[in-house]
Amino acid sequence: MYHCVNCGAKIEELYRTYCPNVLKLLECDRCGHLADKYIEYDPAIILVDLILLDKRAYRHLLYNCDLKYCWKLVIIIWLIESFRNLSLCNYSESNTKVLKAFQPAFDEHCNFYLVLLRTAISFAAFFIVVVFLTRIKKFFYQTRTDKDNMTHLWKALVIGGSCKLLGLLEITWGHIFLAPHYLLILGYTLLCLLTAYSVVSDNGKLESLVIIGIGSLVYNCASNFLSTTFPILD
Repeated sequence: MYHCVNCGAKIEELYRTYCPNVLKLLECDRCGHLADKYIEYDPAIILVDLILLDKRAYRHLLYNCDLKYCWKLVIIIWLIESFRNLSLCNYSESNTKVLKAFQPAFDEHCNFYLVLLRTAISFAAFFIVVVFLTRIKKFFYQTRTDKDNMTHLWKALVIGGSCKLLGLLEITWGHIFLAPHYLLILGYTLLCLLTAYSVVSDNGKLESLVIIGIGSLVYNCASNFLSTTFPILD
């Protein structure tokens, strides 16, 4: 089942093909606009709209595209975030202390494989908390939460969290611990997560902000807790 990128209504088909080179985009019965205008758009334009946090672009990507290899993006995000966390181990300047409330604390010497494990557990904690809070919200509103919705929620968190790939630029340019650069990436990542999450959950801005905010807090707390409980020394 597809979705209209404008209003989010479910629709059986987005276009009809009359011959190999001719297709007609269909209109949504609810809003009267083209159900998915991005079918005819170049991927570069879609990417620009995603960067600009356009919900229509997120609906197109999450509902009307076949994201078979989303798990590969998860692995890439996991590796880059782990490598960034590993870089914290050998850095002791004051910039690290400025942001200790926003990023995990590390020992001076770290084992990369244990950093990978801790990052994976922290990501899992974030996902579990967001799913749990989403289910609670839907329970009180007595809306149906099926497997398909959970799949879209998982994809939304992955797509929204893909902004953590910007951490690779931090490492490359050597600004990984400077407050303005880190806070800029952190803020933009949260905005992407909020946009993607609000698309699949139909929550308001405040509800989405609370759930994603709690999830992000749990991610940081889980990482710091694991660092204290299981020191990752060489």
